Amino acid sequence: MTLPLRLTAAITVALLLAPPVLAADADALAGASSLTREALARLRADVDAMRDPVIKAATEDALFNPATCVAHRANLGQADKRAIIDRLVAEGLADPGDGLADGLFPALPGEGGPCPHLPQPFAAAPGGNAGSHHSWPGGLPLHEAFNVQSAKDFAAAYRAIDGVGLEGQDDLIAAAPLWHDWAKALLFVWRPDGGLPPEISLGGHGADGDYRTGAHHILGLAEAMARRLPADLVIVQACAHQAPERGKPDRLVHWLRAAAIIARVDPAAAGYLAPSQAGGLTLAGMTEAGAVPRWWSACLIHAQSDHNWVYAEPAVEDADALLRQLAPRFGVDARDPARYTWGYRHAVLSRLGAARVQSLAAQGGLDALAQALTQLRAQGVF
Repeated sequence: MTLPLRLTAAITVALLLAPPVLAADADALAGASSLTREALARLRADVDAMRDPVIKAATEDALFNPATCVAHRANLGQADKRAIIDRLVAEGLADPGDGLADGLFPALPGEGGPCPHLPQPFAAAPGGNAGSHHSWPGGLPLHEAFNVQSAKDFAAAYRAIDGVGLEGQDDLIAAAPLWHDWAKALLFVWRPDGGLPPEISLGGHGADGDYRTGAHHILGLAEAMARRLPADLVIVQACAHQAPERGKPDRLVHWLRAAAIIARVDPAAAGYLAPSQAGGLTLAGMTEAGAVPRWWSACLIHAQSDHNWVYAEPAVEDADALLRQLAPRFGVDARDPARYTWGYRHAVLSRLGAARVQSLAAQGGLDALAQALTQLRAQGVF
């Protein structure tokens, strides 16, 4: 039976203007996304290719075991938390404030016991906090897959073009990006309205400099330390956000000190830091003038590969503006934050990604993006 053209048009309009389905299940959105599934497959292949059995087993557990234990929170009581906070503040590695305790110790299932768990699946976590890059369910695997690929591509280019020898560094190059952002699954937990909590800064600041950075970086280091991952990997992991300058390791020293306090380990005994000639601490392997530590190349590559945000931040800004502009065409009311975010924004970005939304508009204008959204609406995505 063929419907009259006028009736078909009416049904189409009704479909487009129907209210979006409220899908406040980040795990379901991420699981339905081919982007997320493909990113997880890439991460699985990266882990499978690792040769160091300790690094491989720990990374596989952290990313793919839904019952993984958050090691740096194991058996941590209220008195332990207070002692960690007091020491961080006393050593100038954290600013005292109302949000410090919550920012350091988000609530976890199994809190205080031997095996506290992540508050959400790694696969459903965002790759950035509210309004930032990859801030949709499943954004974290996508962000990590891009950064690992970037690291491997940088390594290949340095080998092929500059003749750099990276023997024995491949596991460090691949694992560091995976561990660096792992703690986003710990910190960036979805709220009922589809938003995310703020992120505190750690690392300290004062007359000698400003070493503050996002807590996810420090807590990722603390987790790697608590799991007793090799010292070289922990140092390379610390090179995200900013690589150390020759003779100026202070930034990484601050970050490693803060992470060690949280992990309750001695950073010098564990091989991350060592006494400097000036009487303080420096990075292990950089205690002598002119020394080139074995982890140096992997450190610099990791610092470079952690720059997906340079592209991804403008992409999500553009995507949010474009989706908001098109919302009325699809009967989406932006004045209802939860319904707009879960039923429309997160649903679309988990399927297309911000970079794809941006590129559709760049190449074909608003109509090209509207056509892609119409296809998603017809599929019941939103």
